[in-house]
Amino acid sequence: MKLRCPRCEKKLSIADKYAGRAIRCPACNRGFTVPKLEQAMGPVSEVDLAGLAALEAGTQQLSDEDREALEAQANAGEVLEPGVRVCPSCGAKTKSADTTIEILCSHCWKSIPAVSSETGLGGKKIKQHKEIGALGRGGFYSEIGNAVSYPLTALSSIMTAALVAFLAGVLPVVFLTGASNVMSFSNVGTAQEHDKVDLGMVPVILTLVFTTEIIFFAAVAIHAFFDIVRSTGIGEDAAPKLTWSPSNLGKSVVSYIVLLIYIGVSMFVVAKLTLEFNVTDEVLAGNLDGFITGGTAFMIGAVIVAFLIPMQLIGMSLGNVGQAMNIVNVAKSIARTHVHYIFLVLLLTVFGSLFAGGFAALLFSWFIPKVSEMVAGSGEGKLGQVSLALLAWGVVMACFFYGSYILARMHGLFVRSFRKKLLFGTS
Repeated sequence: MKLRCPRCEKKLSIADKYAGRAIRCPACNRGFTVPKLEQAMGPVSEVDLAGLAALEAGTQQLSDEDREALEAQANAGEVLEPGVRVCPSCGAKTKSADTTIEILCSHCWKSIPAVSSETGLGGKKIKQHKEIGALGRGGFYSEIGNAVSYPLTALSSIMTAALVAFLAGVLPVVFLTGASNVMSFSNVGTAQEHDKVDLGMVPVILTLVFTTEIIFFAAVAIHAFFDIVRSTGIGEDAAPKLTWSPSNLGKSVVSYIVLLIYIGVSMFVVAKLTLEFNVTDEVLAGNLDGFITGGTAFMIGAVIVAFLIPMQLIGMSLGNVGQAMNIVNVAKSIARTHVHYIFLVLLLTVFGSLFAGGFAALLFSWFIPKVSEMVAGSGEGKLGQVSLALLAWGVVMACFFYGSYILARMHGLFVRSFRKKLLFGTS
């Protein structure tokens, strides 16, 4: 018989011997019950998806294989922590407080079926099965308004970042200023008693500190973005804390750099195909006026490249660089989510513009003016001027991470509600 999977809508050819039995879809790995022969549908075009979905709703129990795997694990003496679920596909553990909700494995991204609230293990028919939809509790549209307050659950981590930004700059200044004072005291009674200690190195050191912080904090933010998308996608509502270990940041940073290179090459190709002047010469000369007034064709190409970026970030969060760069999978995923994805892009554009405008105002009207005061004060050992400027720097970094959390949360909510339609993840 021919039918469609009620989950991913994949066209399937099922042998008659499986009629009335529970099987797993080879495309999405979700379980459903094949209709009996007397209930079998006609051609694929006439399949009643609602009927299949209703049929599936009555069979939300683990397969014998999955149940045996979990029971064997329990019999082996392993006691699961409260709120921890085991993936029947790869055996990885994923946190989820509500056992009646079907979630996605944080490792292989396959389905972890809902389990009985009474036993915590399989074999019992689900009394209350809930699946997160776009409009339901915890879904994309119902939670998007709460994205602004989402970073508050990780506020301690964000404030730690601000404190690190402040201390990384102020400690070298305090150390060098203290060392200079010690040298001044040691010169008392000598020929160098009235010589002024040179603190000209302090501005240079602060420049190096700022450069290092910007690079490192950008890496932390990139890793946090992917982490938030994944954790939100599997149903977690608590914001994960920032990761500071350099060993954990490498893969995320490399993936993001590859994406930036991909976007840069795409924009270069668009410019080459649509602009009449020599693109390379204009870029090397730093002349961007020609790109801004490059005409309709160039602007359309640039908009298309930018339109794909959110889906590529999602693909990188769920899968890997190769999947995110696969334009076919990206285009198909956008086509499958169509209106919802357009809404996400518009939402990101509006909020991203507001965030970028506020961040730029904070940066250029408050922090940068204090930088000149800081440089002047650091060369003279004036800790007050330096501390105020670095305090402003800490606030700027806190706002940067806060906004990053919100943008990542929006992507993650989209994943949570439309994961079945996205062609990314470990197969």
